[in-house]
Amino acid sequence: MRLFLSCSLFFVLFFGFAYGYVSLERSADREKFSNHAKVISGDVWAFNEDNARVYLRLALTRDHYKTLRVREPQGREFVTLENKEIGYLDRLLEKFHLISTKQLETQIYHNDRDIGLLQGEQYVRTVYPLLYGGVVIFFVVLLGNLLAGLFHNRRDLARQVQERTRNLQESERRFHDLVNLLPEMVWETDRDGRVLYANQMAHMRLGMGNGTQYGGAWVSVILVEQRQSALHYFEEVVRGESQGLREFLAGPDNQSPFPVLVRSAPIFQDGTVTGARFVAVDITERHELEEQLRRAKQMKAIGLMAGGVAHDLNNILSGIVTYPELILMDLEQDNPLRPKIDAIRRSGLAAADVVSDLLTVARGVAAAREKKNINEIVAEYLSSPEYKQLQGQYNRIEFVLKLQEEAIYISCSAVHVRKCLMNLVLNGVEAIEGQGKIEIRSELRDLSTEEAMILSLRKGLYVVLAVTDTGPGINEKDQPHIFEPFYTKKVMGRSGTGLGLTVVYNTVTDHDGAVNLESSSAGSTFELLFPAEQSDSFIQEEEKCDWRALQGERERILVVDDEPQQREIAVKLLASLNYTVDAVRCGEEAVEYMRKKSADLLLLDMLMEPGINGRQTYEQILQIHPEQKAIIVSGFSESEDVRAALAEGAGAFISKPFTIAELGKTVYKELRK
Repeated sequence: MRLFLSCSLFFVLFFGFAYGYVSLERSADREKFSNHAKVISGDVWAFNEDNARVYLRLALTRDHYKTLRVREPQGREFVTLENKEIGYLDRLLEKFHLISTKQLETQIYHNDRDIGLLQGEQYVRTVYPLLYGGVVIFFVVLLGNLLAGLFHNRRDLARQVQERTRNLQESERRFHDLVNLLPEMVWETDRDGRVLYANQMAHMRLGMGNGTQYGGAWVSVILVEQRQSALHYFEEVVRGESQGLREFLAGPDNQSPFPVLVRSAPIFQDGTVTGARFVAVDITERHELEEQLRRAKQMKAIGLMAGGVAHDLNNILSGIVTYPELILMDLEQDNPLRPKIDAIRRSGLAAADVVSDLLTVARGVAAAREKKNINEIVAEYLSSPEYKQLQGQYNRIEFVLKLQEEAIYISCSAVHVRKCLMNLVLNGVEAIEGQGKIEIRSELRDLSTEEAMILSLRKGLYVVLAVTDTGPGINEKDQPHIFEPFYTKKVMGRSGTGLGLTVVYNTVTDHDGAVNLESSSAGSTFELLFPAEQSDSFIQEEEKCDWRALQGERERILVVDDEPQQREIAVKLLASLNYTVDAVRCGEEAVEYMRKKSADLLLLDMLMEPGINGRQTYEQILQIHPEQKAIIVSGFSESEDVRAALAEGAGAFISKPFTIAELGKTVYKELRK
C-alpha cells in the first residue's frame, strides 16, 4: 500500500511538473520566436540579408531550430537556414521519437506594416528537463517515503500494543457478534435447563430473553405436546448419552409454531457438566420441498393413470368418430338419419377433446412443432365457434386485445397453444361475476438472468401470451394447487373437468416455457412464456381446402397397426379417398413387406406390442428404402420416440382418433412433398 501511494505521488508530481513545464516552454518558444521576428524586421525592411542571416544563425544554434526561413510578402524566400549539426544523443533520441519537431510561424512587421513571414521548425527537447525533473522528484519522494516510514513504524508499534490489549478485552464480545450473525438459533443453558445466553435469531424467532432476560426454561418455547419429549432429550444430553438431531415444533409463547431441527452438546467445566449448548435450524423450507416432491409424485401417478386410460379411450373413440363419417358419406343430404349420426360423431369428437386433455396431463402427447406467429394463434381462437359462443353467453364482459404490432414467432404445436388460450379465457370469464373485462396481450420480453432464474428459465428472449381478468382473484392458499389435476373450485362435470390449468401448465412446460401468475383482489393475470424464434425465416401458411377435393391417384399406402379395428378404420378411410391400401399388424410384418414390395407412404402406429415399435420399424425400413415417406399415428407415446421418427424423415404426426378430413389432408400433403 505504501509503495502504491509513493508511486502515485511520484506520478502525480511528475505529470504536474511535466504539464507545467511543457505549457511554459510552449509559451516561451512562441515569445522567443516573435522576438526574433522583431529583431530582424529592420534588416528585412532594409533588404540587409547578411545581418539577418547572422542573427538567425545564432538563434538557430541557441534555440535548437532545425530550419529558419524568411519569406517576403510576395512569397519569395529572403533567408533560409538549416541546422545540419545535431548531437549524437539528440539523433539517438530522435530515432526513438523522444525528440520531435514543431512548426512555428509569425509575421514580420516594420512600423506596423507587414513586410514578411518568419517560419521555423524547432526541436522539442523537453525530454532533458523532464528527465532531470523526474530524477529530482524521485529522490524527493524517496526521502519523504523514508521519513513517513519511520513515523509510520513508530505509530504501528503503538497501535499494535493498543490492538492486542483491545483484542483481549473484546474476544468475548466478538464471539457473541459472530454467533448473532448466524441464521441459526443458538442458546446456552445451565444444568437445570435455564437459558443463560441466546443469540439474536433465538430472540427474534423464539422470544428467548424477551421479558425475563434469560433465566426461563428453554423447553417453554417447545409446543406443549412435545415438552415432555424435549425434557427427556435434555436429560440425555447433559448425561452425555445423546448428542444427535431431534425435530420439534417451537415458537414464542407457543404461538405460530414452526419445525426446528435441534442439535446440542454438554458444556464441561473442570470435567463436570454445567449445562448445554443448542443449535436449532428452521426446516420449514425443507418440509415445503418434501411437500412439493410428494405432489410431484402424485402428479406423476395421476399422469400415468390418465395416459393409460386415454390410450384405451382413443382406440374406442376412433370407431365412434370414424364410422359415422363413413356412414354419412353414403347417406343422402336429406336423409333423416344424418343429424342423429352426425350427433354421434360430434359427441365422439367432444370426448376426444377430453382425452386430449388427459394426454397432455400424462405428458405423453406428441405433436409436430411448427414456427407460428403467436398473434395468428390468437386470431384463430377469436374466429373459432367456441369464442363466438362465449361472447354471446357473457355479453356483459368486454374483450380487449393488446397484441404486439410486429409478428413474434414461437416453435409450437399451434393446436395445444390455442387450447391453452381457450382455457385461460374460459377461466377468466367464469371468474367474473356480472360486468368485467378480459384482456388478451402478447409481447416480446427479454428476460435478465435474475428474472429467468425466478421462472426456472434460461436468460433470453421470450414471447409472452397473457390473459387478464377483472375477477376477485385467486385465494393465496389455493395458488400452489391450481395446476394440479382435478383441483378446481368449479362444480365438477358442469363447468369444468378440473384439467384446464393442468393442461396449460403441462403444455407450456413441454414447450420449454413457464407460467407466471399474478393475482390480487383486482383480478388475475396468467402469463405464458415461450422461447422466441427468429422471425426472418420463411413461414409457409397451411393451405385451406376441402378434403373432398384431395382424392388420391391410386397411390399405395401401407397401414401398420396392432389394433384390428384401427387397421380397418384406416383402410376404409384411405380406400374411400381413392388410395390402394395394404395393412399389416406389426412392425416385423411391415419390414418384411417392404423387403418384397414398396409403398408410396407408410401410416405407422407408434406403440405396437409385442415386438418393435413404430420408430424402430421406420428405422429398419429406411435401411431398405432410404427415401421412404411416412406419417406417424398414435394416441399415446413417448414424445422422444415420435420426435426422433420425425427427425429421421417422417413427414407428419396425427393423433387418434382422427377424422377423414385430418387424415385426407395429411396424406395428400405428404405424398406431394
